[in-house]
Amino acid sequence: MEQVDFFNSVAHNWDNMIEINECKINYLLDKLDIHENDSILDIGTGTGVLIPFLNKLNPNGNIKAVDISDNMLSVARKKFENLHNVSFDLVNVESEDINSKFDKIILYSMFPHLENKTNTIKKLVENNLTSNGKLMIAHSNSREFLNNVHKNTDARVSNSRLIEVNLQKNLFEEANLNVESAFENDELYYLVISK
Repeated sequence: MEQVDFFNSVAHNWDNMIEINECKINYLLDKLDIHENDSILDIGTGTGVLIPFLNKLNPNGNIKAVDISDNMLSVARKKFENLHNVSFDLVNVESEDINSKFDKIILYSMFPHLENKTNTIKKLVENNLTSNGKLMIAHSNSREFLNNVHKNTDARVSNSRLIEVNLQKNLFEEANLNVESAFENDELYYLVISK
């Protein structure tokens, strides 16, 4: 639960700590192929960084935003209280079940914080993704940059790391997941899994 403590402690300053690169976020979301009226699960929503982007692509579809940090969700709720198609819930996707299906699931800037990465993604694909749905793991920074940030920020997140994207792809494929694309460079890191 140390990570929860970390995210609760930084929640009210989070939006000042991070960089939001609209071009990169739009580029990444384009890979998810969001359609009008899709139901979307935003895992690790934090302060709701993706919400305006998801809502613009899908103004009438349901967006469920979940996080392990109560304080992060509190900030997000205040920011987006005017959006009626967005709900926020305190959920740990590793240990709790979500009893709904979604057309799109996205883990933006949160995948390294999962403890059981492959098992959690497999569970989400099997239990929460509609047939023909897509799950995306996305970062608008490089693996090296993110790993250094986590290593040097706080002991509670120092072990939150990404591995080389093709190694991650292989781990998913060994778990019988269908990896549609896997890519990284010095700007981005993403994988798309389809059902």
